[in-house]
Amino acid sequence: MEYVLICCRLFVGAVFAVSALSKMRGRGAYAAFLDATGALAPWVPPPARTVTGPVVVAGELAVAVLLVPPATVVAGFAVAAALLAALTAAIASALLSRRRVPCACFGGGSPSPVGPAHLVRNGVLLAGSLTGSVLGLDAPGAVPEPAGAVAAAFLGLVVAGLVLLTDGIAGLLRPSGA
Repeated sequence: MEYVLICCRLFVGAVFAVSALSKMRGRGAYAAFLDATGALAPWVPPPARTVTGPVVVAGELAVAVLLVPPATVVAGFAVAAALLAALTAAIASALLSRRRVPCACFGGGSPSPVGPAHLVRNGVLLAGSLTGSVLGLDAPGAVPEPAGAVAAAFLGLVVAGLVLLTDGIAGLLRPSGA
Protein backbone atom coordinates (compact mmCIF):
# COMPACT_ATOMS: atom_id res chain seq x y z
CA MET A 1 0.00 0.00 0.00
CA GLU A 2 2.93 2.37 0.50
CA TYR A 3 3.42 2.35 -3.28
CA VAL A 4 -0.15 3.54 -3.87
CA LEU A 5 0.44 6.28 -1.31
CA ILE A 6 3.61 7.37 -3.12
CA CYS A 7 1.69 7.44 -6.40
CA CYS A 8 -1.12 9.53 -4.87
CA ARG A 9 1.33 11.96 -3.26
CA LEU A 10 3.16 12.60 -6.53
CA PHE A 11 -0.01 12.72 -8.61
CA VAL A 12 -1.95 15.16 -6.43
CA GLY A 13 1.10 17.15 -5.35
CA ALA A 14 2.36 17.70 -8.90
CA VAL A 15 -1.05 18.83 -10.19
CA PHE A 16 -1.49 21.30 -7.33
CA ALA A 17 2.08 22.60 -7.69
CA VAL A 18 1.64 23.19 -11.43
CA SER A 19 -1.74 24.80 -10.81
CA ALA A 20 -0.38 27.26 -8.24
CA LEU A 21 2.81 28.07 -10.14
CA SER A 22 0.97 28.59 -13.43
CA LYS A 23 -1.27 31.19 -11.78
CA MET A 24 1.77 33.00 -10.39
CA ARG A 25 3.83 33.02 -13.58
CA GLY A 26 2.76 36.56 -14.46
CA ARG A 27 0.19 39.28 -14.05
CA GLY A 28 -1.78 38.12 -17.07
CA ALA A 29 -2.12 34.55 -15.83
CA TYR A 30 -3.13 35.71 -12.37
CA ALA A 31 -5.63 38.23 -13.78
CA ALA A 32 -7.17 35.53 -16.00
CA PHE A 33 -7.47 33.29 -12.95
CA LEU A 34 -9.18 36.05 -10.93
CA ASP A 35 -11.57 36.82 -13.82
CA ALA A 36 -12.45 33.14 -14.21
CA THR A 37 -12.94 32.80 -10.45
CA GLY A 38 -15.37 35.72 -10.51
CA ALA A 39 -17.29 34.18 -13.42
CA LEU A 40 -17.26 30.74 -11.82
CA ALA A 41 -18.58 32.01 -8.49
CA PRO A 42 -20.65 35.13 -9.28
CA TRP A 43 -22.32 34.92 -5.87
CA VAL A 44 -19.01 35.88 -4.23
CA PRO A 45 -19.01 39.69 -3.87
CA PRO A 46 -16.19 41.48 -5.73
CA PRO A 47 -14.35 42.59 -2.55
CA ALA A 48 -14.24 38.96 -1.36
CA ARG A 49 -12.80 37.87 -4.70
CA THR A 50 -9.62 39.76 -3.93
CA VAL A 51 -9.18 37.41 -0.97
CA THR A 52 -10.38 34.27 -2.74
CA GLY A 53 -7.59 34.29 -5.33
CA PRO A 54 -4.67 34.42 -2.90
CA VAL A 55 -6.37 31.89 -0.60
CA VAL A 56 -6.78 29.41 -3.47
CA VAL A 57 -3.17 29.82 -4.62
CA ALA A 58 -1.88 29.54 -1.04
CA GLY A 59 -4.01 26.42 -0.55
CA GLU A 60 -2.62 24.86 -3.72
CA LEU A 61 0.94 25.60 -2.63
CA ALA A 62 0.15 24.21 0.83
CA VAL A 63 -1.05 20.95 -0.73
CA ALA A 64 2.18 20.58 -2.72
CA VAL A 65 4.32 21.29 0.36
CA LEU A 66 2.30 19.20 2.82
CA LEU A 67 2.45 16.13 0.59
CA VAL A 68 6.26 16.02 0.77
CA PRO A 69 6.99 15.01 4.40
CA PRO A 70 5.29 11.78 5.48
CA ALA A 71 4.07 13.36 8.73
CA THR A 72 1.84 15.89 6.94
CA VAL A 73 0.40 13.90 4.01
CA VAL A 74 -3.03 13.52 5.58
CA ALA A 75 -3.26 17.30 6.07
CA GLY A 76 -2.14 17.84 2.47
CA PHE A 77 -4.76 15.49 1.11
CA ALA A 78 -7.42 17.11 3.34
CA VAL A 79 -6.64 20.58 1.98
CA ALA A 80 -6.67 19.17 -1.57
CA ALA A 81 -10.06 17.54 -1.00
CA ALA A 82 -11.52 20.77 0.42
CA LEU A 83 -10.28 22.85 -2.53
CA LEU A 84 -11.50 20.24 -5.00
CA ALA A 85 -14.93 20.05 -3.39
CA ALA A 86 -15.37 23.82 -3.60
CA LEU A 87 -14.11 24.02 -7.18
CA THR A 88 -16.21 21.07 -8.30
CA ALA A 89 -19.33 22.62 -6.78
CA ALA A 90 -18.61 25.90 -8.58
CA ILE A 91 -18.06 24.11 -11.91
CA ALA A 92 -21.24 22.08 -11.47
CA SER A 93 -23.17 25.27 -10.68
CA ALA A 94 -21.81 26.94 -13.83
CA LEU A 95 -22.75 23.94 -15.95
CA LEU A 96 -26.25 23.67 -14.46
CA SER A 97 -26.90 27.38 -15.06
CA ARG A 98 -25.42 27.09 -18.56
CA ARG A 99 -22.80 29.79 -17.92
CA ARG A 100 -19.80 29.64 -20.22
CA VAL A 101 -16.89 30.15 -17.85
CA PRO A 102 -13.28 30.00 -19.04
CA CYS A 103 -11.02 27.46 -17.40
CA ALA A 104 -8.15 29.22 -15.66
CA CYS A 105 -7.24 26.27 -13.47
CA PHE A 106 -3.70 26.38 -14.74
CA GLY A 107 -3.16 30.09 -15.12
CA GLY A 108 -3.86 31.85 -18.39
CA GLY A 109 -6.93 29.88 -19.18
CA SER A 110 -8.12 27.49 -21.76
CA PRO A 111 -9.81 28.34 -25.06
CA SER A 112 -12.71 26.13 -24.04
CA PRO A 113 -15.07 26.78 -21.12
CA VAL A 114 -15.34 24.49 -18.12
CA GLY A 115 -17.34 21.39 -18.90
CA PRO A 116 -17.95 17.78 -17.97
CA ALA A 117 -14.27 16.91 -18.53
CA HIS A 118 -13.37 19.27 -15.69
CA LEU A 119 -15.78 17.47 -13.39
CA VAL A 120 -14.18 14.16 -14.34
CA ARG A 121 -10.70 15.62 -13.79
CA ASN A 122 -11.70 16.86 -10.35
CA GLY A 123 -13.28 13.50 -9.56
CA VAL A 124 -10.01 11.73 -10.39
CA LEU A 125 -8.07 14.21 -8.24
CA LEU A 126 -10.57 13.81 -5.42
CA ALA A 127 -10.28 10.01 -5.64
CA GLY A 128 -6.50 10.33 -5.42
CA SER A 129 -6.81 12.68 -2.45
CA LEU A 130 -9.24 10.46 -0.56
CA THR A 131 -7.22 7.33 -1.29
CA GLY A 132 -4.06 9.07 -0.13
CA SER A 133 -5.79 10.31 3.03
CA VAL A 134 -6.92 6.83 4.00
CA LEU A 135 -3.54 5.27 3.24
CA GLY A 136 -1.74 8.14 4.97
CA LEU A 137 -3.65 7.46 8.17
CA ASP A 138 -2.36 3.92 8.26
CA ALA A 139 1.13 4.49 6.85
CA PRO A 140 3.22 1.68 8.34
CA GLY A 141 6.46 3.65 8.22
CA ALA A 142 8.21 0.84 6.39
CA VAL A 143 10.77 1.95 3.87
CA PRO A 144 9.56 0.89 0.42
CA GLU A 145 11.85 -0.93 -1.94
CA PRO A 146 13.59 1.66 -4.18
CA ALA A 147 12.53 0.12 -7.50
CA GLY A 148 8.89 0.00 -6.41
CA ALA A 149 9.05 3.56 -5.07
CA VAL A 150 10.49 4.82 -8.37
CA ALA A 151 7.80 2.99 -10.36
CA ALA A 152 5.07 4.38 -8.10
CA ALA A 153 6.49 7.91 -8.40
CA PHE A 154 6.70 7.57 -12.18
CA LEU A 155 3.10 6.39 -12.37
CA GLY A 156 1.99 9.30 -10.17
CA LEU A 157 3.71 11.77 -12.50
CA VAL A 158 2.21 10.12 -15.60
CA VAL A 159 -1.29 10.38 -14.11
CA ALA A 160 -0.56 14.01 -13.16
CA GLY A 161 0.49 14.70 -16.74
CA LEU A 162 -2.72 13.19 -18.09
CA VAL A 163 -4.79 15.25 -15.65
CA LEU A 164 -2.92 18.41 -16.61
CA LEU A 165 -3.76 17.67 -20.26
CA THR A 166 -7.50 17.28 -19.60
CA ASP A 167 -8.50 20.12 -21.95
CA GLY A 168 -6.39 18.76 -24.79
CA ILE A 169 -7.62 15.20 -24.33
CA ALA A 170 -11.25 16.35 -24.11
CA GLY A 171 -10.71 18.38 -27.29
CA LEU A 172 -9.49 15.28 -29.13
CA LEU A 173 -12.57 13.34 -28.03
CA ARG A 174 -15.03 16.12 -28.86
CA PRO A 175 -16.76 15.75 -32.23
CA SER A 176 -15.50 18.24 -34.81
CA GLY A 177 -17.64 21.35 -35.00
CA ALA A 178 -18.65 21.03 -31.32
